[in-house]
Amino acid sequence: MLLFGNWLLIQRLVTTTLYKLLRLVFITVQGIYWQLNGTARKLREARLPHNYERSAQVLDVVLFHKFCVGQATTVDNFLCTHNRFEHPQYIIDNDSITLMAINEHDAVFCEPQEKGEKTDTDYEVTKQRWQQI
Repeated sequence: MLLFGNWLLIQRLVTTTLYKLLRLVFITVQGIYWQLNGTARKLREARLPHNYERSAQVLDVVLFHKFCVGQATTVDNFLCTHNRFEHPQYIIDNDSITLMAINEHDAVFCEPQEKGEKTDTDYEVTKQRWQQI
């Protein structure tokens, strides 16, 4: 059922609030898990200049949410799990990788799981599985 006007706004507010709460719980549990399994230590080490060869973290996107299509994509729009570390050259060598967001600490690149199918930045991530680097 298509919603218009105030009902659409209410639906988006409720959905976004639920997503933010889920993200808060997810990030908290993930941080504890990463501390226990050593991923947090590897992340700190990957930021050191002498570890450049393994400094790109590949994440699997579990969930993606934006309040509206016109909103800029940020790191907070993604719920991700750790996959592996790669050399940053991986980004340059793959034509299907797209810059999605950038902030003072990270640059987020996305790659469709299925190669050869490029979409614009207003894609629906729920239809495809994306990787974040």
